[in-house]
Amino acid sequence: MLKITLMAAMLVVPPLEAFSHGTPPAPSHGGLVAEDSAEDWLELVISGDQLTVYVMDEAKNPVPSTQLSGKATVLTGGKSQTVQLMSAEANSLIGKLDPAATGKVTTVLALDVGGKPTQARFSSVQQ
Repeated sequence: MLKITLMAAMLVVPPLEAFSHGTPPAPSHGGLVAEDSAEDWLELVISGDQLTVYVMDEAKNPVPSTQLSGKATVLTGGKSQTVQLMSAEANSLIGKLDPAATGKVTTVLALDVGGKPTQARFSSVQQ
C-alpha cells in the first residue's frame, strides 16, 4: 500500500524544475546568483565592507539602476545590520557594511525593481 501511495504522489507532484524559471545566469562579478520573488535574477557580491547587487530581468537583460532601490539585512556573527542600497553603475546597487562581513553571512534583500517590490535570500561564507 505504501508503494502505491508513493507512486501516486510522484505522479501528482511536479518536479522542482517546473517551479524554476530557466537556468540561472553565470555570475558576471564573482558573486552569488539567485532568482528573486518577482522572477528577476540578482547577483550579490560582498567584498570587505562593500555590498553590491546586480539586477537582471527574467530574460537576463540588465535592469537600469535608475529603476532600482532597496535595502539589505545582513546577519553575520550573530549580529544583524540593515544597509540602505544606493543606485550605482549600470544595473547595480551598492551599500556599505559596518563592520565588514566575515564568516557565515546571510543576506536578505528587499528591493523595488521597476516599481514592484521583491525579495531574495543569500547565504555565503566570507573570508
